[in-house]
Amino acid sequence: MKRLCVLLPAKDERLGIGKTLRSIVNAGMPVQDIYVVDDGSSDGTGEIARSFGVNVVRNPKNIGKALAIRRGALAFDLVRSYDGICLMDADTEVCERYFQVVSEAFRDPNVAAVCGRAKSTPHNWLTAYRCLAYWMSHTIYKCGQSNMGVITVTPGCASSFRADVFSQLDWNTDTIVEDMDCTIQIHRKKLGWIVYEKQAVVSTQDPRTLRDYVKQIYRWDNGTWQVGQKYGMLTGVKKIDWEYKLLMGEGIIFAGSFLLLPFVMLLYPKFGFFLLITDFAVLTLLSGVCATCERRADVLLSLPTYELLRFVDCSVFLYSFWKTVIRRKQIRGWFAVKRY
Repeated sequence: MKRLCVLLPAKDERLGIGKTLRSIVNAGMPVQDIYVVDDGSSDGTGEIARSFGVNVVRNPKNIGKALAIRRGALAFDLVRSYDGICLMDADTEVCERYFQVVSEAFRDPNVAAVCGRAKSTPHNWLTAYRCLAYWMSHTIYKCGQSNMGVITVTPGCASSFRADVFSQLDWNTDTIVEDMDCTIQIHRKKLGWIVYEKQAVVSTQDPRTLRDYVKQIYRWDNGTWQVGQKYGMLTGVKKIDWEYKLLMGEGIIFAGSFLLLPFVMLLYPKFGFFLLITDFAVLTLLSGVCATCERRADVLLSLPTYELLRFVDCSVFLYSFWKTVIRRKQIRGWFAVKRY
């Protein structure tokens, strides 16, 4: 890897873009290699970015994240100027070794994209729950997916692409999860290997209110079903298709079973109570391990709220399945989460 650059789409991100840019510079990225796309902001986001000396292009009106990424890459001719393009969100802070780890991963010419590790910035009980969710995802799934070559999504806050691979991706608005869409494109077009680097850590801001939390996971769930439909993953027979079916099938079975638990408790109180206690015990164990590994006491202290949030997760997941897969409704709204 000769040169890396950062491409950062941003809309109304004045509350966080300063921290994001400072962390990128502190991680060793020169300001001349940082590119910000001000996507029709009305709060001075572009001006704040310019004060750091980075490159900024402004869209007169909001065109959405995927199209903003495409416009930024074209406007600055990044594919021809760099060997690797690192995408980030404007609410993200990167660790000091982030770009070093990414660059080392790209030394293997077969690596098309590098998936970093997202952590939740501490704020309240919702971010504590999200910390646990991220930890479980990376500990249980991401390493195994990386080894098997079936990573289903490189998160938009921590994705890096080899430039020649980036040039072959279609940054479109067919789905509302551009990060997963482009990840599956790499698999479908056989552009190379996607690897997970747990040392490429970013800290990202998660929703602070239950309303924003529901809006975000509703977008994620709907987008995941959209990508599956777009690329025929429910009927496909490639490895990545089987991984998708495994994850979504597991989600449907667990969500349905969990939402039936109150009825089981009414009909068979002893058995239902046993299932609830067992579930809570497992959740307590995982929370304790996560709190220790991540040095986050709030993950354990917020434990009493997790059963409620799991009920929310399961309800939204099944509703998105019914809306997108069964009723064939296309959700196009972005559901932007308010910054704080």
